[in-house]
Amino acid sequence: LDVERAGGRTTRCNSTAMGDEEPQTQDMVTEPPEPGAGLDDADEGAQAQKAAMATQNKMNLQTAPIRTYLDSTVVPILLQGLSALVKERPANPVEFLAAYLMQNNPQKA
Repeated sequence: LDVERAGGRTTRCNSTAMGDEEPQTQDMVTEPPEPGAGLDDADEGAQAQKAAMATQNKMNLQTAPIRTYLDSTVVPILLQGLSALVKERPANPVEFLAAYLMQNNPQKA
């Protein structure tokens, strides 16, 4: 008997497979949440979910292909910087772009 708890619900899976016997199908029984189960503070739950999603996204970026990583982290701000560079056409474009990226770094906020 396996008991898993997910989303405030208890799920029990019954399966038996012994020796050479044919495995039986699993019976899924979903019970309602217990009284008082769940979050005491909805804001705290929202913050916890946001933190979990941020951690998951960070982990996804670490394992993402190079193109996906760059498209989601560097390319948006880099395109904005290049657009500003083209409009300004400064004498030292590399220095201008570096300053733009530092001033508009989305991770700085």
